[in-house]
Amino acid sequence: MALKLIISPSLHQGLYIGIDAGGTRTRLLARAQQSSEEVRLAGTPANLLRQGPDEAGMTLVALIRKALSQHPHTILKGLCIGMAGAGTTHAQDTLKLRLSLLLPTLDSVPVKVVHDGVTALEGAFEDGSGLMVIAGTGSLIYGRTEDGTTVRAGGWGYVLGDEGSGHALGVRGLRAVCHAYDGGADTLMVRLLSEREGITRGSMLLHRVYLDGWQVQKMAPLVMEAADAGDSLAARIVEEEVSALMAQTMRLVQNSATITPRLALHGGLADSPYYWNTFERVLSAALPEWTLCRPEADALEGALRIAQSGV
Repeated sequence: MALKLIISPSLHQGLYIGIDAGGTRTRLLARAQQSSEEVRLAGTPANLLRQGPDEAGMTLVALIRKALSQHPHTILKGLCIGMAGAGTTHAQDTLKLRLSLLLPTLDSVPVKVVHDGVTALEGAFEDGSGLMVIAGTGSLIYGRTEDGTTVRAGGWGYVLGDEGSGHALGVRGLRAVCHAYDGGADTLMVRLLSEREGITRGSMLLHRVYLDGWQVQKMAPLVMEAADAGDSLAARIVEEEVSALMAQTMRLVQNSATITPRLALHGGLADSPYYWNTFERVLSAALPEWTLCRPEADALEGALRIAQSGV
């Protein structure tokens, strides 16, 4: 009697993985082909410029291995990583080489490494025109003109730029606290830093920042909380940083071909009502014909879309 070979349908399914790797955390979204089943994971930061290819590569591979372990009967058919600091071909090739050394099975998989602005834009508008302003740990303006050309401004990192970012707000907030410790203008930010982080004096702040490696962007929510509570110094910091980010946006609009006048605000700061309202007001004054909107999907979904499409 002839034997009939029965193969589980899941063995024919492909698995696609999108990763959003930033300065605060790394997120993974895996979705099986022809299935609504998905895996969502989170890990430590993986910014190529800050963590470097070795540390970033290990973070990414750990998440990829975990996702694959939850889909043992599927074949990885596409991987896209949107990463802060991966804006050049050299950086992208360096990371892909590191990933292949850590996980050799990736050699047979289409792997796309792109700047996180690319995945954020894909999530916001798919293939349509518009501008995406990323305001997270760092900042970047990334867009697509109506003829399909991609344009960008900012993204210079925390030493050279990152206006309007969590890092910029955090540094300026901490400087204001230091000035208050020295007898300068009082600010609610001193009390908030004490209550939320247990930092009550200058020596503690120095130790946390320079010896413990405390992430200064953690100060950004306290700056906005103080501003929302009426602290004029904190409000001025937010206003000036958002205005600096808007100045970059205006230059990009003025120096580019026609862009559909819609702007999606993305990143951790976009979740702050105070930051959103400040940004909307500054945008209305600078580019009154433009509308501020939420992204249709986030950068993680954008990364998955790119992995699935192979573009």
